[in-house]
Amino acid sequence: MSPESAERAAARSAGAPGGRSLAGRRILVPRGGALGDRLAAGIRERGGEAVVAPLTVTAPPERPDALAAAADRWNRGSYDWLVVTSAAGAHAFAEAGAKPRSSPVAAVGPATADALGERGFEVAVQPGRDFSARGLAEALIEALAGRERRRLLLPLSEIAGTDLQAALTAAGHSPERVTAYRTIPAPRDAELETAVAAGGFDAILAMSGSGAREIARRFAPIPAATAVVAIGGPTARALADFGLRAGAIAEEHTSGGLLAVLAALPLPPSDHSNRSEGHPA
Repeated sequence: MSPESAERAAARSAGAPGGRSLAGRRILVPRGGALGDRLAAGIRERGGEAVVAPLTVTAPPERPDALAAAADRWNRGSYDWLVVTSAAGAHAFAEAGAKPRSSPVAAVGPATADALGERGFEVAVQPGRDFSARGLAEALIEALAGRERRRLLLPLSEIAGTDLQAALTAAGHSPERVTAYRTIPAPRDAELETAVAAGGFDAILAMSGSGAREIARRFAPIPAATAVVAIGGPTARALADFGLRAGAIAEEHTSGGLLAVLAALPLPPSDHSNRSEGHPA
């Protein structure tokens, strides 16, 4: 899964005023929690109808003892940096017993930084715009330029990619990965799948690699009139890997960026009168 995409994080409020109207549009938000709520609020503020239906959920790691041991090593000062790539990772690491320390912390983006702040961790480094593994690696490597080898702890999703570790290793540092949580499929919803197949949505939001996988698994083939909007290039590539094309890609990997590109998308005229009414907003 792409970090934030994952994701993802919000550099600004999803419901920022001044966005183009989504009146008459029905949008599937396949993500729960604060991000799903933020996106749904932004869609409704723009006059659209948001249906929040999470396709994935988080679960504890299969080896919680390994995460607890990493948290203990962090507390004892065994690492120079903490590097966090999702809000879920921030919360899972804190719940495993990790405490704020004087050692610096890097976050993949604003939502992750907010989650760390809720747990008392102060973020020293985060990307300015590219809230992805690549963007985080670039920002962190720049911050560490000229420094001797640093030991970095990365509490990640079980399915997170290896790009961040590889970049840090290539830069001469010692990243250590530990599984903080698992991303698993939510129970399937036959009613929702029928509504998508019947053309019941103008757009589906794709916000992570794991979300892209579930969109393909549950909804493909997606009706031609339904746009799939990806939060960033990594998620768009994940969609392609699963045989789906992103109708639009948010270059700014935030909920606000996703809403902006969604509002700019030339969607066809909506006619919900012939659509399934089985799945409520």
